[in-house]
Amino acid sequence: MGLARWDVVNALVSATGAERYLEIGVQGGECFRRISCREKVGVDPDGSSAATVHCTSDHFFAGLAPTERFGVVFVDGLHHREQVCRDVLNAYLHLAPGGAIVVHDCDPPTEMSGRREQCGGVWCGDVWQGWLDARQALAHRAYTCTVATDLGCGLVLPLPPGPVPQPAESERTWEHFVATRNQWLGVVLPDDFQALVEACLAR
Repeated sequence: MGLARWDVVNALVSATGAERYLEIGVQGGECFRRISCREKVGVDPDGSSAATVHCTSDHFFAGLAPTERFGVVFVDGLHHREQVCRDVLNAYLHLAPGGAIVVHDCDPPTEMSGRREQCGGVWCGDVWQGWLDARQALAHRAYTCTVATDLGCGLVLPLPPGPVPQPAESERTWEHFVATRNQWLGVVLPDDFQALVEACLAR
C-alpha cells in the first residue's frame, strides 16, 4: 500500500523541523486534520469548516508580509495549470530555510482525470502541466520530484537541484506525457522517499 499525502507531509514536517504548516485547498479537512505541526494555517475560498482562512490563495499570498515563512506547504487548490504553478512559486517565496513543498494530484491515472475541465470521479485537472511549469521555474534553486503515490505527490526539497525536462509547448500533450511520464514528473518510488527524507534530515 502506498503512502497517503498526509504521510508524505508529516514525514517532511518531522524531517525539516517545521513549526508552521500551510495548506492551500483544505476542502473537508481530510489532510489538514491529520497533520502534526505546532501551527497550522489552512486556506480555502469555499467556506470549508476546516480552513482557518477563507479566501483565494492569490489573495492570501498577496496579503502576506515578505518575511512570513512556513516550514512545509501543501498545495492542493484549484487544479488549473497556471494556478498550480503560481501557488507553488508563491509558496516557495514564503518557505522557511530548509523547508519543503508538497503538491497533490501531479500524476493523473487517465486522460479524463487529467483534463482541465472537471469530470465525474477522480479529477486531477491539468496539475501535471502546472507542476512541470513549477519544476522548470525552480530548476536551478531546489530539488523537485514526484512520489508515485496518492495520485502523485510533487516535492520541492532543500536539496541540490536535479535535471528537469524542457519540452516545447507543442509537445505538452497527453500522449507525450504518457510516453515520458517518469522524466516529466521526476518520479521516485514510495520506498525511495525515505532516502529523500533522510537527506533532508542530514542537512
